[in-house]
Amino acid sequence: DVYKRQGYFHTLILKSDATLWAVGFNNYGQLGDGTTTTRLTPVKIMDQVANIAAGGYHSLILKTDGSLYATGFNANGQLGDGTTIDKTSPVLIASGVKAITAGYFHSAFLKNDGTVWAMGWNAYGQLGDGTKLDRKTPVQITALGTGNLGLSAGYYHTMFIKADNSLWGTGYNGFGQLGDGTTTQRLAPVQITAVGTATRTVTCGAHHTLIIKTDGSIWAMGLNNFGQLGDGTTIDRSTPVKVAGISAAVSVSAGYYHSVIAGTDGKIWALGYNGYGQLGTGTTQNSLTPVQIPLL
Repeated sequence: DVYKRQGYFHTLILKSDATLWAVGFNNYGQLGDGTTTTRLTPVKIMDQVANIAAGGYHSLILKTDGSLYATGFNANGQLGDGTTIDKTSPVLIASGVKAITAGYFHSAFLKNDGTVWAMGWNAYGQLGDGTKLDRKTPVQITALGTGNLGLSAGYYHTMFIKADNSLWGTGYNGFGQLGDGTTTQRLAPVQITAVGTATRTVTCGAHHTLIIKTDGSIWAMGLNNFGQLGDGTTIDRSTPVKVAGISAAVSVSAGYYHSVIAGTDGKIWALGYNGYGQLGTGTTQNSLTPVQIPLL
């Protein structure tokens, strides 16, 4: 009954009654409560909320009527309101929206008509508009056309799923996180041909990417310094590799240096960096392949 999204130092909580709550660091107004006061306990922000996305220091809020709101840090235009002024309360950005995602300093959303739009920091081409220009208002990613199904933003890269279940990526690619077989930065989306037209979901970590294919298998690419790709190595991958040990997944989540997978069997698995116990295994030992989280 609770859905959470974590930014760099703040957390958004969407309850089953469609109310939004927020907690944590708030120096830029990213909690959206009208202040810059850090909150140690959750405060209520808004009603009738359908989805949430937390960027580095900003937040996106999608309401049940399809309207998109944004709040927080805005130095690169990531709120999309035409300014670079931080906001402490949510401001209306767009209507007719059905999916949202937030990177470190950029944002993107999918509209009901299947078009994809992006705004904010664009030094690595993460907005996908063919330039490196920051955008203070949403710009359409015309290379994707219409009929898109999903999207996810990492720190400096953004991934997309088109209607034919093909996977596309743009932005920073220094660790191979786009999965196109190179480490070449992309200013506009390129198709990740290695996965064909079989991508069901995509999730971006800071510098790595996880996908679930239509057969339920999990694949990963990008930074792998702590084993967050789950292929049993610490070798970065520029093309997708299959995550070992899990035959089918219903969802995946990617953190900075670790990943979490929910299997179709109801079990929860984690992999990668574990220096603070974030894998939930009862140790601080990193894992190069998925390990089941006990008691879950």
